[in-house]
Amino acid sequence: MFADWDHMHEEDDSLEVVKRYQDMLERQDTAFFDLYEYEFIIDHYIDQLRFKEAHTAVRHAMVQHPYSSSLKIRYIQLLIESGKPAKALGIIRTLGSSEASNYEFYLAKGVALNITGKHEEAVTDFEQAISLCSGNLEELIYNIAQSYIQIGNYAYAARYLQRAFSLNTDNVLVLYDLALTYEKLGYPAKSIDYYKKYLDLDPFAEHVWNNLGLLYSSVEEIDNALRAFDFAVVINPQYYSAYYNKADLYIFNNRMQDAIEVYRDLLSHDGSNTKALSDLGNCFEESGMFVEALKTYDQALSIASDCSEAHFGKGMVYFRQGRFRQAVSSFRKAVVQQSDNSDFWFMLGESLMGMKRLDQAINAYSKAAELNPFDFEAWMACAQILFRKKRVGEAINMLIQLYQHNHENPTINYRLAAYHAYQLDLVNACRYFEKGLRLNFQEHTDMFRSYPKTKAVQAFRKLLEDHRLKGNTVKKTQ
Repeated sequence: MFADWDHMHEEDDSLEVVKRYQDMLERQDTAFFDLYEYEFIIDHYIDQLRFKEAHTAVRHAMVQHPYSSSLKIRYIQLLIESGKPAKALGIIRTLGSSEASNYEFYLAKGVALNITGKHEEAVTDFEQAISLCSGNLEELIYNIAQSYIQIGNYAYAARYLQRAFSLNTDNVLVLYDLALTYEKLGYPAKSIDYYKKYLDLDPFAEHVWNNLGLLYSSVEEIDNALRAFDFAVVINPQYYSAYYNKADLYIFNNRMQDAIEVYRDLLSHDGSNTKALSDLGNCFEESGMFVEALKTYDQALSIASDCSEAHFGKGMVYFRQGRFRQAVSSFRKAVVQQSDNSDFWFMLGESLMGMKRLDQAINAYSKAAELNPFDFEAWMACAQILFRKKRVGEAINMLIQLYQHNHENPTINYRLAAYHAYQLDLVNACRYFEKGLRLNFQEHTDMFRSYPKTKAVQAFRKLLEDHRLKGNTVKKTQ
């Protein structure tokens, strides 16, 4: 109790130092602060990511304490933190041998080298820092590991984290980062093991239970995953990520009714959560419970009229019911709220097609394709409308753009073959048709059914016969 009280007063005194320093700046005055006070001021600004103020504090500090090694190291660390590792290395070189016995100097140098891509040199300096450290070696090694995590080198991060773990098996920071690192490296079993070790020490960490649930989900240990998510929400009923993850797991395993119950549970804690309401509406929709779905989406919209997912959800219900006019109205409201969502534009195009509004559908599909160049269905749908409107050349140009990224797709090759045939361009028609046969022989029957005139193209028949004689009629996967 007294320790906590003392700590509280100590913190108050330290913040008073920051206030005195800020008052000095406002008065444009000069006041003396001892080295420890300046170190706290600088660290205070760095912790708040206020790097500009930290730089100013360092400059003032070094005027009053020009020979302080700790200030020089802090300045180097500050340059690294603010994204200037090359400048930090320049200052490190000027210090030379004067800091040769300072492990913090080698740590800072190693971090800067790491960020600038000089990984082998960094290892040398990190090991030098470890050899010089006579204090908290565990913390130093952990900081080295953090440097590797920062640049995405998880293999090296794991090595140093293991060294920190060997010094103290009860450090939850090390355990947590080991779990994350092994997950990044693709070793879920090791990651699970370290999360369990963490939970042995802190069983009430809901975010760790949630992460554990996600890992169990990834290795298809469904029951363990569900139990982990349950622990997370029992510990903290407002930890909504666990509800969403649990519901997603049920949906992925076609247990829609269970997912519905999860969302109902979440909404019992937060009835105005429009995301949860929209997701619940989607579960009803996927279950064919359209009346319940519309009620739920309307509930979300009564809370937030700009909820794009609820507008989209209503559009999907209407579309499935063949109520295209209402679907168009809902999808248009969705794109007004979220104009950069390609799925919204695609479904608007689909609904406009249902109403035979072809020109408007072209615009919607084109917008979807523009927002997502890899939206295969949008490109194909738009090209098909152009073809139906006898704008075959435009349809071909659209498919050629799609073909650049999907040249091994048999459907695109057959479609291009058909369109060129209708243009009487048999050279290109045969080229695409032959490639389609090589990719998936059986699919040519779909082309003949969808584009009847192609059945009469003698060149196609000749290519078909050639493929049959060569025995190239095995269906290939796309």
